[in-house]
Amino acid sequence: MFGIGTTEILIVLVIALLLLGPKEIPRIARTIGRGMRELERAKDELKESIEFEAEKDEQESKEHAEAEESQDQDPPSSDLGSHPSPRI
Repeated sequence: MFGIGTTEILIVLVIALLLLGPKEIPRIARTIGRGMRELERAKDELKESIEFEAEKDEQESKEHAEAEESQDQDPPSSDLGSHPSPRI
């Protein structure tokens, strides 16, 4: 886990216990847990938002390509568009 061994984790916990005391450690652990949950929720929301926008963009580009293909396949309705209009 993060390249930290069991001995290092125990040393950090003992130092935290000595510095903060037994009453503060559970409160701090809860605060850290809440913060991590909030970060996880924010990450999930951002991921969902990015995936939604990517799917929307993909759908729009697909629709745009289909519209261009249908315009390329339609023959011109009249021959007027191929000749310039006379200037008066």
